Amino acid sequence: MNLRSCLPVVFLAAVFSLAEADAQSQPQLNAEEYARFEKADANLNKVYGQLLAKLDAEGKAKLKVAQRAWVAFRDAQAEMDADIMRGGSAAALLQAGSLRTNTERRIADLKQLLNSYSDP
Repeated sequence: MNLRSCLPVVFLAAVFSLAEADAQSQPQLNAEEYARFEKADANLNKVYGQLLAKLDAEGKAKLKVAQRAWVAFRDAQAEMDADIMRGGSAAALLQAGSLRTNTERRIADLKQLLNSYSDP
């Protein structure tokens, strides 16, 4: 068994360990993880807007193309990450966790780009 095949199981264990104590049911766990993703997504949109504001027209066009491609990748990857639990109640938890994790990584990438550009 390679490391990549263990990642969904490790991720699921981490999500369960971080879940709030009052979340007892699978739907509650799913909802809490999805709320974490929504918070990360709102932060992503904020950082994305800050970066757009620093770019000229050509840079904005390139960022928009890159972001659209990244969103498509993120969503497809989340579907794949949840596939290990296909049909199970924890699939939504894995999907939301993947969305959140990849969104947080994208935020870090965009912040790095943001710091690379000087004010116009």
